[in-house]
Amino acid sequence: MYKKLLLGLAACAMLSVLFAACTIRDASLASGPSVHMGTSNFIKDTVTVKKGETLTLIDDATSPHIIVNGYWQGGTAVNKAEAGAPTVKLNFNGGDTQSTAPFNTAGTFKLYCTIHGGMNLTVTVQ
Repeated sequence: MYKKLLLGLAACAMLSVLFAACTIRDASLASGPSVHMGTSNFIKDTVTVKKGETLTLIDDATSPHIIVNGYWQGGTAVNKAEAGAPTVKLNFNGGDTQSTAPFNTAGTFKLYCTIHGGMNLTVTVQ
């Protein structure tokens, strides 16, 4: 009787190890730093990422944001993607989080909010 019980426990232990070793990992999860957004600004307006990392943008306010490649220069929006920059067009409704595509090229890239004048973010990729 104890022999059957030990065999059952051993089988359960082996199945537990097998399932733990075979966990599925989601490769689409963000892999890099994050930047928080307020009502009409980036909390930090510069961030550094490593080549191959994504950037996670977190809208802490209830206000919407549309983040795209480019920058505000004075009161004029300059919609421009630097060479090597991932295409960014993220719509936020307030209180949500989204990630960019990976930054695969070293350099300095600009992102801005099309809704809020002067809301610029500089991304340095190393």
